[in-house]
Amino acid sequence: MNATSIAILVVVMSTVAVTSRAADEQAAQQQLSAAKHEYERAVPADREMARSIYVAKLAKIANRLVTDYRTSGKRSDQAMIAINAELQKHPAPSNSDSEKLSRLLVGKWQSPRRVYVFRANGKWGSEDGPISGDWRIEGNQLIEDSSRRTIILLDASYFVYAEKDSVFFHSRVKE
Repeated sequence: MNATSIAILVVVMSTVAVTSRAADEQAAQQQLSAAKHEYERAVPADREMARSIYVAKLAKIANRLVTDYRTSGKRSDQAMIAINAELQKHPAPSNSDSEKLSRLLVGKWQSPRRVYVFRANGKWGSEDGPISGDWRIEGNQLIEDSSRRTIILLDASYFVYAEKDSVFFHSRVKE
């Protein structure tokens, strides 16, 4: 394991410091800046590992801001705009393992407004509505009925994708 790999592992193991329940716009901007700086230093060694770590770190920051919005109504628009702009620059590789991503997508995902359900049979919908839409994954593309969305991050905790100029953020619902 080389020094860059060790540095990347340290980044993975570190957590975003949260000083209070309320999201502080300036703190989020500073965390974004620090994460971006760590990513840019690590890129030459293992580009995909560095990308995955970076977008996961951004997702953690965004999750805190979205959670604060859900619980208190406090918006952090400028921080979310900056985070979304960074996320959109770093999509998952186009040759991503479709089967692995499909397995990860199955379950319930909380968006800022509602819970979405993705079933293993290729059906999806909102928890409080019909689960009748069709979905599949091809590389880094989520295909829902007739729309294509580019997956940025899909792991055990977060599901982030882009469609045109918009970024959509979901966190896994723990059952």
